[in-house]
Amino acid sequence: MLQRIIEKVTEHLAAIEEAKDKAYPKARKARTLSKQSILVLHRGEPLEARRLVSEAARLLAEAQEAGKAFPGVQNSETLSAARQEYAEAAILLSLVTEERYPAPQMLEVDETDYVLGLADVPGELRRQALDRLREGDLGAAESALEAMEEIYLRLTEAEEASMMLKGMRRKLDIARGVTERTRAEITAEAGRRRLSRELKSITDKLKT
Repeated sequence: MLQRIIEKVTEHLAAIEEAKDKAYPKARKARTLSKQSILVLHRGEPLEARRLVSEAARLLAEAQEAGKAFPGVQNSETLSAARQEYAEAAILLSLVTEERYPAPQMLEVDETDYVLGLADVPGELRRQALDRLREGDLGAAESALEAMEEIYLRLTEAEEASMMLKGMRRKLDIARGVTERTRAEITAEAGRRRLSRELKSITDKLKT
């Protein structure tokens, strides 16, 4: 009897390892593609970013299917990290190209990983804001800042629930910091532009 019990346990453990072998490489690849899509989007290539996000979604779905019979695999750090990175990339892409937030159901990720991924988006929006400032597009930079502020506000409003999530407090601290720095830089640029217009106006009046 004991021999049969041990055999069943061994078979179960072997099945778990097999699921890991199938799921983890796909999850890691999906995470890498998600990171790449963010970099590509910052370079101004939204179509390529969308392709990478779509490929990441496909691999992540396959990884989750491979591990669905085993909660330990499904809820592992490897799959969770991949879902968070994918959620971050997909949310950022949607905000930049469509100015809307995709729901967790649309991305097919659970709410926990969606929220943790969302908390990282302000850092990437800061880069979008600074890039737009360098291009002279103050309005686009302000739009990115507004999205950063909204994300931080909504997550802190749900602080009691979100703070129970591992790593959320640190993510919110980072989000607050990058949002404050971005607001200061945009405010300074807006002030410089206003001063420049006023000086030009005075100069033009002196010429007449």
